Amino acid sequence: MAEHIKVTAAYFSPTGGTRAYVKEIAGAMSAAVEELDLTRPEVRRQKRQFGPDEVLVLGVPVYYGRVPEVPDLLDGLEGKDTPVVLAAVYGNRAIDDALLELSDLCAARGFRTAAAGEFIAPHTFSARIGAGRPDASDKESARELGRRALDKLAQPDWQPAELPGKRPYREFQRAPFYPEGEESCVSCGACVRACPVEAIFASNPKQTDAERCLRCLACVKACPTGSRAVRGMAFEATRQRLEQLLQQPRQPVLYL
Repeated sequence: MAEHIKVTAAYFSPTGGTRAYVKEIAGAMSAAVEELDLTRPEVRRQKRQFGPDEVLVLGVPVYYGRVPEVPDLLDGLEGKDTPVVLAAVYGNRAIDDALLELSDLCAARGFRTAAAGEFIAPHTFSARIGAGRPDASDKESARELGRRALDKLAQPDWQPAELPGKRPYREFQRAPFYPEGEESCVSCGACVRACPVEAIFASNPKQTDAERCLRCLACVKACPTGSRAVRGMAFEATRQRLEQLLQQPRQPVLYL
């Protein structure tokens, strides 16, 4: 494979953690990297074809041990025996079947998984879990994945990476709570623009379409007035339980 291979960094990253890792991986593979922000619905609707002499670096956050439940997540991507390097980014619990599922989704679209990694970012439901991640060591692990994947792709007979997980994938679960706005909402539209699945409507930004909502809390992070939040006893109980269970920091794992 050519030394100056074309590398595209694609990510679904509502709160930025996955994007940070994907950029490090891709940056270690090429000095010139194109970015595809699959967090944006309008980007997911665009068609993009990749050839066998390109590399796709693709990252997603892990929700409930699975790939995010976004129906059109990879619909715009089409490979032609194209190598892909995968990143699963999780909130210090476990990736479960997410990498295997992501690899299967890619295979159905013409991509071959050359390498993959699991990485840690702050948990969606608690900033205390995974605080400060990715740190310098995490970023170096991501760059190591990129370098080792590039070395592997230089071999003409490279084999796909063996990934953790099992089929059928674990059942996808959805939390019983979701973010909504309070009376302090000024209808600025920041949450509408931040939502990756169009679950908030400009005509009534205080409300959330619970069926569409991923519980990624991108809208909460984007709200300038603090109006949007997840409230209630169920959320608080979940947050406290997770903070008790997930105190020990986990480390990146690479698969080649």
